[in-house]
Amino acid sequence: MDAEAVSEIAKRLIPKYHSELATARIRYVFVDKGGKKGGKAVFGKARRISGVLEFMLELDFLVEVALDSWNDLSDTRRSALVDHLLSRCWGEESEDDPGAGMVWSIKEPDVSEFADIIQRHGAWTDDLRNLQNIMSVSKEVDFPSIVRKNSKVETSSAMAS
Repeated sequence: MDAEAVSEIAKRLIPKYHSELATARIRYVFVDKGGKKGGKAVFGKARRISGVLEFMLELDFLVEVALDSWNDLSDTRRSALVDHLLSRCWGEESEDDPGAGMVWSIKEPDVSEFADIIQRHGAWTDDLRNLQNIMSVSKEVDFPSIVRKNSKVETSSAMAS
């Protein structure tokens, strides 16, 4: 079913953080239950629509949100989820043909690492060092405690894929 609540959040986030998506044709839908990836709940998915489906559906992206997870999230976490899913959607001007418009794609997250590896080796990659720098500036995020907590108890869920 259509996800009007997700769409409303996206309408606020796109101009502020995702201006490259201003012309993207995105549809937001709820699915009844989220799946699992690596044993963790998947709250949502962003998919690039291409080929004949892009032509027939007149869409660039489909954003699916698991209704069972959505119902349990606070407003702040709902906004974070939508922001995360929009960050997966990416568009840039065609370098080969500047007049061709946007080339759409799905981006992978900047960082993927196990808490145990960070605990043992620290921020050993450029991506982890960048994340550590960002988190050290933010007053809301305590990177070392996150690593300690997540390495001892598996309480986090995969936000989205």
